[in-house]
Amino acid sequence: NCSAIGATTKSASLSALQNLPSVGVKVRGLSADGAKFGLTETELITTVRGVLEQAGVRVLPPPVLERAPETPTVEISANLSQITKTGYFFILDLQLWEPAKPVRKLQTLVTIPVASWAQQTGGYTAKPETVQAALAKLAESFAAEWSEAQGRAKP
Repeated sequence: NCSAIGATTKSASLSALQNLPSVGVKVRGLSADGAKFGLTETELITTVRGVLEQAGVRVLPPPVLERAPETPTVEISANLSQITKTGYFFILDLQLWEPAKPVRKLQTLVTIPVASWAQQTGGYTAKPETVQAALAKLAESFAAEWSEAQGRAKP
Protein backbone atom coordinates (compact mmCIF):
# COMPACT_ATOMS: atom_id res chain seq x y z
CA ASN A 1 0.00 0.00 0.00
CA CYS A 2 1.20 3.46 -0.82
CA SER A 3 -0.65 6.63 -0.04
CA ALA A 4 -0.39 10.37 0.13
CA ILE A 5 1.27 11.88 3.19
CA GLY A 6 -2.14 12.62 4.71
CA ALA A 7 -2.78 8.90 5.13
CA THR A 8 0.32 8.46 7.25
CA THR A 9 -0.57 11.05 9.85
CA LYS A 10 -3.14 11.21 12.64
CA SER A 11 -3.74 14.93 12.20
CA ALA A 12 -6.83 15.57 10.08
CA SER A 13 -5.53 19.05 9.32
CA LEU A 14 -2.76 17.52 7.19
CA SER A 15 -5.00 15.18 5.21
CA ALA A 16 -5.34 15.75 1.46
CA LEU A 17 -9.03 14.98 1.94
CA GLN A 18 -9.89 17.99 4.12
CA ASN A 19 -12.50 20.44 2.79
CA LEU A 20 -13.64 17.94 0.17
CA PRO A 21 -17.41 18.52 -0.16
CA SER A 22 -18.06 16.07 -3.01
CA VAL A 23 -16.35 13.78 -5.49
CA GLY A 24 -17.01 12.06 -8.76
CA VAL A 25 -16.23 8.38 -9.28
CA LYS A 26 -15.02 6.94 -12.57
CA VAL A 27 -12.88 4.16 -14.01
CA ARG A 28 -9.48 5.24 -15.29
CA GLY A 29 -8.64 1.78 -16.60
CA LEU A 30 -9.95 -1.79 -16.76
CA SER A 31 -7.65 -4.30 -18.45
CA ALA A 32 -8.92 -6.63 -21.16
CA ASP A 33 -8.33 -9.61 -18.82
CA GLY A 34 -10.38 -7.80 -16.18
CA ALA A 35 -13.31 -7.55 -18.57
CA LYS A 36 -12.76 -11.21 -19.59
CA PHE A 37 -12.86 -12.09 -15.86
CA GLY A 38 -16.34 -10.57 -15.70
CA LEU A 39 -15.63 -7.17 -14.17
CA THR A 40 -17.43 -4.14 -15.59
CA GLU A 41 -16.83 -0.42 -15.18
CA THR A 42 -20.38 -0.09 -13.81
CA GLU A 43 -19.74 -2.71 -11.09
CA LEU A 44 -16.44 -1.11 -10.07
CA ILE A 45 -18.05 2.34 -9.81
CA THR A 46 -21.04 0.93 -7.91
CA THR A 47 -18.73 -0.73 -5.37
CA VAL A 48 -16.74 2.44 -4.65
CA ARG A 49 -19.76 4.75 -4.78
CA GLY A 50 -21.67 2.54 -2.31
CA VAL A 51 -18.85 2.59 0.26
CA LEU A 52 -18.30 6.35 -0.07
CA GLU A 53 -21.98 7.27 0.14
CA GLN A 54 -22.48 5.03 3.18
CA ALA A 55 -19.68 6.98 4.90
CA GLY A 56 -21.37 10.29 4.08
CA VAL A 57 -19.23 11.34 1.10
CA ARG A 58 -21.37 13.19 -1.45
CA VAL A 59 -20.82 11.45 -4.79
CA LEU A 60 -21.87 13.38 -7.88
CA PRO A 61 -23.80 11.46 -10.56
CA PRO A 62 -22.12 11.13 -14.00
CA PRO A 63 -24.25 13.83 -15.75
CA VAL A 64 -23.30 16.40 -13.09
CA LEU A 65 -19.66 15.30 -13.19
CA GLU A 66 -19.55 15.75 -16.98
CA ARG A 67 -20.66 19.39 -16.56
CA ALA A 68 -18.13 20.02 -13.76
CA PRO A 69 -14.75 18.83 -15.09
CA GLU A 70 -12.80 20.45 -12.23
CA THR A 71 -14.57 18.30 -9.62
CA PRO A 72 -12.17 16.11 -7.60
CA THR A 73 -12.67 12.57 -8.88
CA VAL A 74 -11.96 9.20 -7.29
CA GLU A 75 -10.55 7.11 -10.13
CA ILE A 76 -10.37 3.32 -10.22
CA SER A 77 -7.79 1.29 -12.13
CA ALA A 78 -8.19 -2.48 -12.28
CA ASN A 79 -5.36 -4.34 -13.95
CA LEU A 80 -5.89 -8.11 -14.14
CA SER A 81 -3.74 -10.69 -15.87
CA GLN A 82 -4.83 -14.28 -16.38
CA ILE A 83 -1.95 -16.50 -15.27
CA THR A 84 -3.64 -19.92 -15.00
CA LYS A 85 -6.78 -21.42 -16.55
CA THR A 86 -8.99 -19.86 -13.85
CA GLY A 87 -6.56 -17.71 -11.83
CA TYR A 88 -5.91 -14.02 -12.18
CA PHE A 89 -3.32 -11.70 -10.66
CA PHE A 90 -4.81 -8.29 -9.92
CA ILE A 91 -3.58 -4.81 -9.04
CA LEU A 92 -6.12 -2.18 -7.99
CA ASP A 93 -5.47 1.54 -7.68
CA LEU A 94 -7.80 4.07 -6.11
CA GLN A 95 -6.72 7.69 -6.57
CA LEU A 96 -8.21 11.12 -5.99
CA TRP A 97 -7.49 13.34 -9.01
CA GLU A 98 -8.09 17.06 -8.88
CA PRO A 99 -6.88 20.21 -10.60
CA ALA A 100 -3.90 21.95 -9.04
CA LYS A 101 -2.05 25.14 -9.78
CA PRO A 102 1.69 24.70 -10.22
CA VAL A 103 3.93 26.75 -7.93
CA ARG A 104 6.03 27.84 -10.88
CA LYS A 105 4.67 30.41 -13.31
CA LEU A 106 3.31 28.98 -16.53
CA GLN A 107 2.14 31.09 -19.47
CA THR A 108 -0.41 28.72 -20.99
CA LEU A 109 -1.41 26.16 -18.38
CA VAL A 110 -3.54 27.33 -15.47
CA THR A 111 -4.30 24.01 -13.76
CA ILE A 112 -3.12 20.44 -14.19
CA PRO A 113 -4.69 17.25 -12.83
CA VAL A 114 -2.75 15.62 -9.99
CA ALA A 115 -3.35 12.62 -7.77
CA SER A 116 -3.62 14.06 -4.27
CA TRP A 117 -4.47 10.72 -2.59
CA ALA A 118 -3.70 7.17 -3.71
CA GLN A 119 -3.71 3.61 -2.45
CA GLN A 120 -2.98 0.33 -4.18
CA THR A 121 -3.54 -3.33 -3.44
CA GLY A 122 -3.15 -6.59 -5.29
CA GLY A 123 -3.51 -10.31 -5.10
CA TYR A 124 -4.34 -13.55 -6.85
CA THR A 125 -7.83 -14.97 -7.22
CA ALA A 126 -10.20 -17.14 -9.21
CA LYS A 127 -13.29 -15.18 -8.05
CA PRO A 128 -14.45 -11.71 -9.17
CA GLU A 129 -15.91 -11.19 -5.67
CA THR A 130 -12.36 -11.15 -4.28
CA VAL A 131 -11.46 -8.23 -6.52
CA GLN A 132 -14.65 -6.35 -5.58
CA ALA A 133 -13.94 -6.94 -1.87
CA ALA A 134 -10.37 -5.64 -2.25
CA LEU A 135 -11.70 -2.55 -4.07
CA ALA A 136 -14.26 -2.00 -1.30
CA LYS A 137 -11.42 -2.07 1.28
CA LEU A 138 -9.56 0.65 -0.66
CA ALA A 139 -12.76 2.72 -0.74
CA GLU A 140 -13.23 2.14 3.01
CA SER A 141 -9.72 3.46 3.61
CA PHE A 142 -10.54 6.60 1.60
CA ALA A 143 -13.87 7.01 3.43
CA ALA A 144 -12.26 6.61 6.87
CA GLU A 145 -9.63 9.23 6.12
CA TRP A 146 -12.26 11.52 4.57
CA SER A 147 -14.42 11.23 7.71
CA GLU A 148 -11.45 11.98 9.96
CA ALA A 149 -10.44 14.95 7.79
CA GLN A 150 -13.95 16.39 8.14
CA GLY A 151 -13.71 16.01 11.92
CA ARG A 152 -16.23 13.14 11.98
CA ALA A 153 -16.07 9.82 13.73
CA LYS A 154 -14.99 6.92 11.54
CA PRO A 155 -17.94 5.18 9.82
